[in-house]
Amino acid sequence: MQRFRFRLERVLHWQGRVCRLEEDKFRRCAADVAETDEKIARLTAQRVAIEREFASQTALVPADFYALAEYRKKSAAERGALGRERQARVTALDAQRQKLIAARRTLQIIEKLRERALQEYTRAVDREVETLSQESYLSNWVARR
Repeated sequence: MQRFRFRLERVLHWQGRVCRLEEDKFRRCAADVAETDEKIARLTAQRVAIEREFASQTALVPADFYALAEYRKKSAAERGALGRERQARVTALDAQRQKLIAARRTLQIIEKLRERALQEYTRAVDREVETLSQESYLSNWVARR
């Protein structure tokens, strides 16, 4: 009896590599979203700190108000840019998630095909062993008679 050989073994290994690459890309996209979230959090914390510092000052000059207004404009623009960047990265993450799901699904299908082929091979081996044992028993039985 021949040993088990899955004809699509190379395809299975290749699809496994594709799946791992898609997982790596997904992790990078998730890290990008987290990085953008950190930038937004730092910007928010910095803005709160500056607002508190401004509010705690006792003597203010008009230039301070102007500087604060300019900072608020700049901060709002930066927050908007970071929000758009985050949205783009979340969209990329969702697209990558779909690619990863598709790659995993393909891998699972190939693994199921391998499993079925192995089951068929096992059944064929069992049948062959059973046939050989029956033939052996019959030949021993005939030889004794």
